[in-house]
Amino acid sequence: MFGYIKVDKPNILIKDFNTYKAYYCGLCKTIARKEGALMRLGVNYDIAFLSMLAHNYEDAEPSFDMQRCIIHPVGPKFPVVLNDSVQERIVDINTVLGYYKVYDDLSDRGGIRHRTVRSFLKPYYKKAAARLPELDKALKKCFSELHALESAGSRDIDALSRTSADMLVAVGLAACKNPDEHLTALCADLGRWIYEIDAFDDLKKDVEKGCFNPFADAPVEGEELEKLRKFVSERLFGYIRNIRAAYDKMRITVSEGPLSNVIYLGLRAKTEEVLKSGGIKCKKTLL
Repeated sequence: MFGYIKVDKPNILIKDFNTYKAYYCGLCKTIARKEGALMRLGVNYDIAFLSMLAHNYEDAEPSFDMQRCIIHPVGPKFPVVLNDSVQERIVDINTVLGYYKVYDDLSDRGGIRHRTVRSFLKPYYKKAAARLPELDKALKKCFSELHALESAGSRDIDALSRTSADMLVAVGLAACKNPDEHLTALCADLGRWIYEIDAFDDLKKDVEKGCFNPFADAPVEGEELEKLRKFVSERLFGYIRNIRAAYDKMRITVSEGPLSNVIYLGLRAKTEEVLKSGGIKCKKTLL
């Protein structure tokens, strides 16, 4: 995905952070088992959040084990969420979503790196898409609509972010059994938040490289940047309020601590970080 949906680390209990990391590490191990070690590069905290949400909708308390990491083979073991049907499904979602993200980057920017990554991902994508045909169809439609808008140079931020909202709704429906209107509402505004925070985060880089950005008509410095920052801030924090309202109506019984930290603190902390950067891209994961 995009790497923005994270806990607020300075303000999370150690036990909750360990649970959060356990989801991440468990997904990494599931990816390695299903798709090989190199595909671990696509693991990110976005899908850890999605896994926690999906476990709640399935009323499935995960099992934990103490294991070691291939990157840190020496030293104490740490908690890991063991592989289950939810983790398997989340890994497939991440593979399909990652493939379309790279395909979109290739359409926008080209380059040998994106071509190489797309070729590498393609066989894994085909297998995952065969298991999730409805998600694959929905994402193909969303990315096609987004590409058409961006290719036309659209500055209709509502229309652009709506495609991202549709993507996240499709992802949420694929991830969670027994979905309801609260899940749909949360995913829709989360999708809008992701698109617009990513656009502002990419602003300076996109202007320098001549790439599309819905905010690129505004200068990246001075008074106009401050006006843009205020405009984006109002929208992003508005989405966060809507996300919290939807979350408050959900029945959360599994891993509530880290999940609530993401919703109530993590989204706000990441928003403040990106707004403060002034359109200078924050470090994110590969996919």
